[in-house]
Amino acid sequence: MNELFKIPPRTISQLTTPEKLTEYFSELIGRSFPLTGKTRTDGSNLRKLIASILFQNTFPELAQTEQYEILPPKRKGVPKILSHLIDTYLITSGESYNLQVWNRIPGSNSLLVKYENGESLRCIDVRFVLVKIDIKLEKITSVLIMTPDYIEKKFGVFGKPTIKHQLLISRKVRKSIIESPDKIFSLPDSKKIAYYIRHDYQSPDSGLVSEPTIDNLFSIALILSLVAKDLIGYKLDSGPTKNRGQALERKVSELLGYKILENDLLHGAFPDIKNQLLEVKVQDTQTVDLGRFSPAQAEPISSTHNFTTFDVRYLIALTNPKTEIIEGLILSPGERLGEIFSYVSAESFKCQRSIKMQFFDKYHGKAVFNPD
Repeated sequence: MNELFKIPPRTISQLTTPEKLTEYFSELIGRSFPLTGKTRTDGSNLRKLIASILFQNTFPELAQTEQYEILPPKRKGVPKILSHLIDTYLITSGESYNLQVWNRIPGSNSLLVKYENGESLRCIDVRFVLVKIDIKLEKITSVLIMTPDYIEKKFGVFGKPTIKHQLLISRKVRKSIIESPDKIFSLPDSKKIAYYIRHDYQSPDSGLVSEPTIDNLFSIALILSLVAKDLIGYKLDSGPTKNRGQALERKVSELLGYKILENDLLHGAFPDIKNQLLEVKVQDTQTVDLGRFSPAQAEPISSTHNFTTFDVRYLIALTNPKTEIIEGLILSPGERLGEIFSYVSAESFKCQRSIKMQFFDKYHGKAVFNPD
């Protein structure tokens, strides 16, 4: 497929609208589409056909190399047709169609492309182009363009496999934080807890691993005032990532006022400092291991409160890999981590959503966008 399709549009406003895509793809209705029976080959042939239609019509102005950054490593999870922010899917027969999305969580705000002008393209922005084929006639019978948000509201959320989540902090973003005057990047607390958290310090009256109480949670601003001065420039004990992570957890706990004896075992679960809904991480490479829990989607984490991964505060220490010295800090609620950074996984994974074939049959002979 032409290399032009792998380049994002110059700006978000340059993206071809769903209405235009619907207009373009309507000419595919009734067109012959021979099937080889080989899934990869048929899928590739469909992408080529879609690309040819797009190429014949108004093509968006594309970004220059220096104007954007592809965040996921090796472009994992990035749409095949990035110029129009679409992925294509071939639908043939059966009682239902199993929509599979590889290496991205469709309904999340995780970044795919970051522009120099501050704009971004996210997982939730991708358009799905589903093309139904009559296997007997080998002809295209319908084209449905749908967004992740529409699919989840119409058919339910995508199934989420158990994967090892990672957060990607690009070298460019890391450098900008470290070189900023205060060496800190922070965002306000989640919407759910923003009105209850406290901004004045009161020594913790519960243990480190105790369930949090919403009116005793320190605000992000208060946490920063308590820990930032002592953490930036602080040298973590050298050793494997887990040991350095524990050293950071111990240091942060002490700065927040929790009493920890030298031989005390730390929580070892999620989040690290449970009483403050605070997860601490060390970052000296591009990725931060998040483990089983990820704030890419809201996941319940408390049996006694309605807290989710969106409410957890993530404190990430940007550490020099050679000196072990903390050079910068990130503190953000999980709710907003994906707005600035990108979620990736250590291994390939897929999210799936089953859609009854009757739904596609309703739009026989049509090309539609997010139909009622």
